[in-house]
Amino acid sequence: MKTEHIIYFLTRSLFLGFGISILFHQSGKDAYLGAILGLFIGIIITYFYNKIISLKEGQDLDELYKKDKIVGIITRILMGIITYIILIYALVLYVSYVVSFLLVTTPEYYVIIPFIILALYGACKGLKMISRISSFFIGISLVLVIFSVLGLSVFFETTNFLPILTNTPTSFFKSALTFAGISTLPNILTLHFKDSDYKKNLKIYVIAGVTVILAMICINGTLGESLVKIFRFPEYMVLKQLKIFKFIEKVENIFSLVWVVDLYVTTTMAIYSLKKTLPIKYNKGLLIGLLLITIYIVDAWLGFNYQNELSMYYILPYLASGLAIGIIIPFGYLVKKKKEK
Repeated sequence: MKTEHIIYFLTRSLFLGFGISILFHQSGKDAYLGAILGLFIGIIITYFYNKIISLKEGQDLDELYKKDKIVGIITRILMGIITYIILIYALVLYVSYVVSFLLVTTPEYYVIIPFIILALYGACKGLKMISRISSFFIGISLVLVIFSVLGLSVFFETTNFLPILTNTPTSFFKSALTFAGISTLPNILTLHFKDSDYKKNLKIYVIAGVTVILAMICINGTLGESLVKIFRFPEYMVLKQLKIFKFIEKVENIFSLVWVVDLYVTTTMAIYSLKKTLPIKYNKGLLIGLLLITIYIVDAWLGFNYQNELSMYYILPYLASGLAIGIIIPFGYLVKKKKEK
């Protein structure tokens, strides 16, 4: 079971609409340089996640929580909150993106409900199904990314990259931490893996991170710093430049579907994590009820509510960095206690 392929989609998922735009607002045209440093910080965080997975020795998290009653309860609650935050962000990004560009006249309920049903089906089938989906789509995603980069490279303006390092060191390191946090926050869900191959997981994380950095380079090189800060989804707007054989236009919808797959895999993993985190006795009822509440929250309060989306936008860097690093502490304590016993 190649669970490492799931990491590719988790790593990329929160950059659509939020992550990349935040990095450009923090560091402008130097954002990709901050992202490169952030990738190295993310590697360190990924190492700790993999260390936790290997030390729990194939146990479910539910068994690990029982090693210390108080810390276990706190960790379970924290894991549930983090998972729900990831789910909310993934769904808001999905609905905002799809209704804005792909299904413009479709009511939001018709967009989100089938998506959640498909994700729930995948989650109920377990990690094996999610791994198969990820293994199938990772090759397609990489091919589309390569074609996108090659196609957009002819539109680059070198002046969009110069001069370099014009931002303060504070802004540069802030963007590095933001990249590390946003790329590793969804990977907290990998703690559900039964086993872990650090080298494979690291390789997939780096590949996913590089694809995001390449997307940032393409966006900056093609649109320039000023336009990047204006567009809600610069990842989509830059793809409008692409043509196939110089006469087939409007291919951006095809190339941008890779982001939808990222959000689908992340949503599926989040629902799987909720299913594993909720009390077993009331698992199914609580999960369905929570998803129904989530649909209402996303549709009524968050989706296309500018003020609420803006709040989510500005809080994400701090939320992602804090939670991605903070979750290591209680899990590290539990696996250490397990080892001592």
